[in-house]
Amino acid sequence: MLAPLGVIFVIGFVLPLVLLLRYAFQAPDGAFSVDAFATILQTPQYAALIGRTLLLSLITVVCSALIGYPMALAIVRGPRSIRGLLLAVVTMPMLTSVVVKTFGWSVMLSSTGPVQQALNAIGLDGVRLLFTPVGVTIGLVHTYFPFMVLSLITSIAAIDRRTEEAAQSLGSGPLRVFWLITLPQSLEGLLAGAALTFVTSMSALVTPQLLGGGKVTTIVTVIFQQATVAQNWSLAAALGIVLLVITLMILLLQTMAVRRVLQR
Repeated sequence: MLAPLGVIFVIGFVLPLVLLLRYAFQAPDGAFSVDAFATILQTPQYAALIGRTLLLSLITVVCSALIGYPMALAIVRGPRSIRGLLLAVVTMPMLTSVVVKTFGWSVMLSSTGPVQQALNAIGLDGVRLLFTPVGVTIGLVHTYFPFMVLSLITSIAAIDRRTEEAAQSLGSGPLRVFWLITLPQSLEGLLAGAALTFVTSMSALVTPQLLGGGKVTTIVTVIFQQATVAQNWSLAAALGIVLLVITLMILLLQTMAVRRVLQR
């Protein structure tokens, strides 16, 4: 019964990973080499590239949490009349192509778009969003915040409301109840959503490529450029290995954090 799944796993994951490792440790003449990794470690620009990618992903997670938590609360506990609308707002980005969404934001954030026109109207005509880290972040948040919301919905729905009612009966205000009761009990969903949002935004290509316009580079955009334009497969594969290691470390940290939360 597991044979079909095993074949899919080998073809879809193991073989690509083996090929990636082969290219990463292969010199142009076919000999074994670690020159690509040495280049990454010895070049300050690559350290800045990794830092920029992690920072963009972290900001995306924070913005997604600030937007997604109130939305998840409203979906779980809000009036029935708005639950369907909010669920549509959450699920629509997941049902739309990333390319379509990114082109939409390119129009919205362009010099003649409504967002830029609104900024001009309030005297911020010197502010530009397209081809900037802010514009890239806006696109990433819109694309990946549903992962945060859906993870939080599950955790918030599982909270025993009697614990909050008990805190309120003892004199705690709404903010205190949220900080001491609601947030800790939904922390598992928050961590899961943060990990999903971080990993997916870190591995995004279309959004940074189009909204960044070549001025905002990330690990993935450089991998794309090295593999397609420079034809430097070894360096592209080595950067892919670095991205994979960072992803595994993030997932490991998320797993450890969830275990600590569950042990409380």
